[in-house]
Amino acid sequence: MNEIPSMWRKELLHPLFVHFPIGLLIITALVGIAAILFRNKKYAGKLRFNFSLQLFLGIILFWITFYTGQIAYGVEVRKICDPTVLKDHLYWAYVAGYIFSAGALIELVRLIWRKKIAFLLFLAVALSVGGALSLTYAGHLGARVVYQQAAGVYHPSPDCTEFE
Repeated sequence: MNEIPSMWRKELLHPLFVHFPIGLLIITALVGIAAILFRNKKYAGKLRFNFSLQLFLGIILFWITFYTGQIAYGVEVRKICDPTVLKDHLYWAYVAGYIFSAGALIELVRLIWRKKIAFLLFLAVALSVGGALSLTYAGHLGARVVYQQAAGVYHPSPDCTEFE
């Protein structure tokens, strides 16, 4: 009799952690755009604060998620039919991480520097938008890995005896 594998396999940590940072960082880019568009409104400071907070939290969670992706990569690359899709997913995740990290670094400089230069906010937001675009493409490739290559998915036996 076959046994159903544990839900807590190490390659399943990545899908468990990945979705919140993706949503958070994409919304961060939108909040950053709003902070630029409405910079002369009374709530502009709140938008800038939210942008900073979301960017810093999002980049920390992103790199934790990236680490869990590295763990899953070591397991799944041997199981899928076309490992180039997984390698492209990894590449675009790197690109997104570096772009968001550069944006977070510029935002940190903007917050620490006594002269609040609007160009630094614009640059941090532009990097966040670029990071969101590359993160979206990395997510698309991740979906291809799961749904077209069946990575991390359990395939029951033809007669489903493991559910008896």
